[in-house]
Amino acid sequence: MTNATSTSSYLSSKFLTPTNNTTLKRVLKECADKYNYAGDSLQASVQDLANEEYDYAYIHITAARDYPNACHNAFKRVPDLVYPPELATRENGLKHICDVAMGIIDNLINM
Repeated sequence: MTNATSTSSYLSSKFLTPTNNTTLKRVLKECADKYNYAGDSLQASVQDLANEEYDYAYIHITAARDYPNACHNAFKRVPDLVYPPELATRENGLKHICDVAMGIIDNLINM
């Protein structure tokens, strides 16, 4: 959750910096929202795990893993925008965390 939350905060700070590029601001806002949704999904998965609802936890983690794709795609839709390397690193980190969590859930289901 920390990765998603910190990335959302990072992006929010970026679209508050002075720039005349309204398209960049829009894309950064969209990305901040997506990472916020990822954090919400991960938070929901914690409750699912506490209730031993592993299928729902898996679904929430899968959603959290996919939200960064929507951000990346938002940059791809605008030819002049370059996907920031810092954001790519954060995206990969979140996806890795989600992959580990899904592996743990797979093990819990198969116990």
